[in-house]
Amino acid sequence: MRRIIIFFLLVGSTMAPAKAQELALKRGVVMDSLPVNDSITRQIMLYLPQDFDTGKQWPVLFLCDVEGERSKKMRYLKAAADKNGYIIAATGALRDSLSLTDKILTISKSLDELKDLLPLDLDRVYTLGYDTGGQLATIVPSMLRGVMGVLSVASSLPNLDLINPKEPFDFVGIMGRGDYQYLYLLESEAALDQRKVPNYTLYHPEGHQWPDLKYLDLGMQVLTLMGMKRAAIPRNDRIIQSAYTDYQNAILELEQTGQWGLAYDYSEQGESIFKALTAVDWFRDKKKSIRKSKEYKDQKREWDAVRLNELVLAGDYLFYLEEDVLSFNLDNLGWWNYQMGKITKYKNSTKREEQLLGERLDGYLNALVEEYLELSGKEPNPDYDGLILLNMLKTITAPEDYEHYLQVISFTAKYGDFGTSNYYLEALLKKGYSDLDKLYTLPHTGLLKISPEYNAIIAQYLGEARYAVE
Repeated sequence: MRRIIIFFLLVGSTMAPAKAQELALKRGVVMDSLPVNDSITRQIMLYLPQDFDTGKQWPVLFLCDVEGERSKKMRYLKAAADKNGYIIAATGALRDSLSLTDKILTISKSLDELKDLLPLDLDRVYTLGYDTGGQLATIVPSMLRGVMGVLSVASSLPNLDLINPKEPFDFVGIMGRGDYQYLYLLESEAALDQRKVPNYTLYHPEGHQWPDLKYLDLGMQVLTLMGMKRAAIPRNDRIIQSAYTDYQNAILELEQTGQWGLAYDYSEQGESIFKALTAVDWFRDKKKSIRKSKEYKDQKREWDAVRLNELVLAGDYLFYLEEDVLSFNLDNLGWWNYQMGKITKYKNSTKREEQLLGERLDGYLNALVEEYLELSGKEPNPDYDGLILLNMLKTITAPEDYEHYLQVISFTAKYGDFGTSNYYLEALLKKGYSDLDKLYTLPHTGLLKISPEYNAIIAQYLGEARYAVE
């Protein structure tokens, strides 16, 4: 094992130069890279909590980030890591372009390096991820022995065939009720139960985003409590009582803001989490009182109606999108425009459950089209008809995303359909687009960009054109 002398410097002090067998680290600061010779270690980003010392072993949350946003995410996690005593780590060597096998190997090498460098609690090595990173994080415990749990944020479960029931782990999810993956994670909880994976998901009132810090804090506390239940951590009454109080406060706040369904779920969950650790009478009584309330009953009726509607609509979107792409059915764009009108109506409803339904359907449809676009773009011989339709559809589902108008202009010009190109050019300029250079450097537009019609539209909206307008 590599032996490294670790110097802990106060925040704001100067980092000492790394010597052959020395490594200078800071507490309370996200370190962008570790100054050592090893190529894997040098790409490790690290956060040590404010009270870190080498006199005890520490749990670690390894962030599975494939979008290149690990610095931003780690800074967001700092406060919760400080409160709960977790090291946070990530590596720049983990990229979306890697195969699953290479991703797992990269995580394995990074964890081995961390075990060499730091006094880690090997019974409390966890993975953490957001969105697609959460799916990767959930796979890791089944692939790497010694990873004991997962904190998954804004992510549905991966392919369940990749979760090994013979390698159980602790799972804590954090998911917004407006997230398009909400319904699927809700349905998947039973699958984790069947695989004997202890699991809790903390739902919150928002959408597909990083949640309020209090939910990240609760998520880390739940991981700690689950560790106590499996005897990986000695019982600590102070930690139990602190988490108990935080759970109570979360429930009371949900009640005060009218989130009766969530308040009930948290009461039920609190009873399960703290059972065998301390008395759970408060959670049991709170659950009973919420269930009897008129507000809870009204919200549950709304939810039951919305849930059925969502399943039907999501099924329709999946079916018709596949049909339209395969048949290049441009005639159905009107139907998709109508669907976006319905979604907007839901989002503007006075009923909270319908608002959330609209947010989820909007997110689901856009994610579905993005997935088709990604798959089509990876084909060695792309289906340009399909790409044209998908980009046209994105101008309906995400009308402020200018890139898709540009793609339609480029692809239709490739096939000489200048009428469609000009139609989408004008639609783009009406949105306020003003990058003149981009409009004249789009691929496949050699003839289009010198045409009088193209230049006349640009001159009308931007006040100038590159080529003469007859």
